[in-house]
Amino acid sequence: MRRTSIFLKSWVLLTFLTVAIMTLMYIGHAIISVNSIEDTYNKLLQEKITAYKDTIMSDPEAYLKQAETAQSLDPELSYYIKMGDQSRFTVQNPELQGQSELLLENILANDQILDAIDSNVDDFSRITVEDEENNPLLLMVFVHTFELQGQTGMLVIGYELDEFQAYELNAKSITLLLLTVYLMGTIIYYQHLIRNVAEPLGIMTDIAFKYSRNDFSKRITFEAYDEISGLGTAMNKLGKTLQATTLMNREERELLNHLFDSLPAGILYFDQTFHLKLVNGPGQAFLDFWRRVDPDAETKAIPHQFKEMVEHAFSTTDGSEADFSWSQRHYNVKVTPVIQTDLQKTAGVLIVLQDVTNERQLDIIRGDFITNVSHDLRTPLQMIKGYSEAIIDNIAESNDEKIEMAQIILDETTEMNKMVNNLLDLSRMQAGYVDLNRQNVDLAVFFNHLSGRFENSFKEAAIQFTYELADGIKTCPFDEEKMNQVFYNLIDNAVRYSGEIGTRRQKFIHITVRLDDMLDKVVFEVSDNGIGIQAESLPFIFERFYKNDKSRTYSKQKGTGIGLSIVKTIVEAHDGEIEVHSEPGVGTTFLIRFPFRAG
Repeated sequence: MRRTSIFLKSWVLLTFLTVAIMTLMYIGHAIISVNSIEDTYNKLLQEKITAYKDTIMSDPEAYLKQAETAQSLDPELSYYIKMGDQSRFTVQNPELQGQSELLLENILANDQILDAIDSNVDDFSRITVEDEENNPLLLMVFVHTFELQGQTGMLVIGYELDEFQAYELNAKSITLLLLTVYLMGTIIYYQHLIRNVAEPLGIMTDIAFKYSRNDFSKRITFEAYDEISGLGTAMNKLGKTLQATTLMNREERELLNHLFDSLPAGILYFDQTFHLKLVNGPGQAFLDFWRRVDPDAETKAIPHQFKEMVEHAFSTTDGSEADFSWSQRHYNVKVTPVIQTDLQKTAGVLIVLQDVTNERQLDIIRGDFITNVSHDLRTPLQMIKGYSEAIIDNIAESNDEKIEMAQIILDETTEMNKMVNNLLDLSRMQAGYVDLNRQNVDLAVFFNHLSGRFENSFKEAAIQFTYELADGIKTCPFDEEKMNQVFYNLIDNAVRYSGEIGTRRQKFIHITVRLDDMLDKVVFEVSDNGIGIQAESLPFIFERFYKNDKSRTYSKQKGTGIGLSIVKTIVEAHDGEIEVHSEPGVGTTFLIRFPFRAG
């Protein structure tokens, strides 16, 4: 497509308008000159009319009576003379002679002529009258009053200005035409600028604002190919480039945000005014946790420990690392300044939070496990060694004593074997080797069997054991052997932590089985009124090797602390979930929920 220049078009139109206005100025100057010429012409014409007046007044009776005397006058001249009762109106122009009466009537009816007649003063007037076809007729009229032979007379001389009138009308017409052409040209030029400059620029402005809002749905189209369309084409290409770049940046930003939020460590970024500018999910979780556990959090933007490290980073541009604890949770905190290389100053500080609670707890649990296993194995091993030496050294004098000692050795060996089997079972189940043999188990028979296993323990601890099955729940599909292990551990823990005899009026362990209609799950609820569990221990009681009473206050608490870990693993293998509620000195309740399977 051939390229046209909008500036060339504008130059042509502007040149045309300039020529038009110069022509108007020239005509205006000509009109001014015409006015000057007109004044001169009027003076000469008045002198000429005065000369005609003198000629007529030299013998007014002759001009009043005989028309031949007026033949020496100009064809444009007409006169009206009146003396006494006699009057005569003579028109020299042959084309107007047939309209003499109408012309005389119109002349004498003119206000200027009437004023001149009434004033009795010689006067020149420039008037316009109409002929019988209503065409305007421009006249220079002279009014002269006189007295002759005792009679009052009046002479009215009219001189046609038709040529001058035609010239004036032509000048006005040309001026009006040129003015009209000039106005049309300005309108066309304005429309040209609107259509070819303003509207495209407005469209491009709107599209540029849309681009700024990442809206690339609009494109610019042009009918012509000029500088403005070239700019529009460049904007279209810019829009495509911005759209591709924005899409790429959005994908990269989403990827970075996803990676940022997926980091296991908490990230906090603070500017120089300690305003939090950036935070990921774990970082926000830490702030929520800190605001819950710190009573003064509402008056602080960040923990005071962080503020000291951040101030140090801003003042020295050095990073630092420290460990902090809040409400049994432990964090490793690293503070790194973000340096602007071009300005050589610290723009902000990056805080990386690593929750090391589990690692610390595992370290504690490992230490406790070694201590517990050492303690739990030392006592039975010493008893086995002592009774074995007594049998070998014949300290036991009778067979009954030897049998009693052998029974003690067997009991301790059985307890140790149970401990080792529990460890092996936990390792195997947590490695994913859990084989379930699901079948509908009669719950009444199941709990009666459990009660029989703990009959002696219930009597020794003075515990009342009861269970209750809700209507419609008589059986439940699960692995009977493994679930027997689950409830055995829960009841065994309840017996161990039941407290000393006499500390309560009546100790109990109660099991309730019910259906949660809202969740469509079967709920097993194991409750007791034992010594309870400390609040700080609740989050960790299902961890391996964790024991609630590390001081071993209750001597009858044996074991390695893996019973509840085994319980949790078996419950989750059945697609269930377990939770615990406890209050020290009031009691503990374990809730086990399984998906309900009718049948």
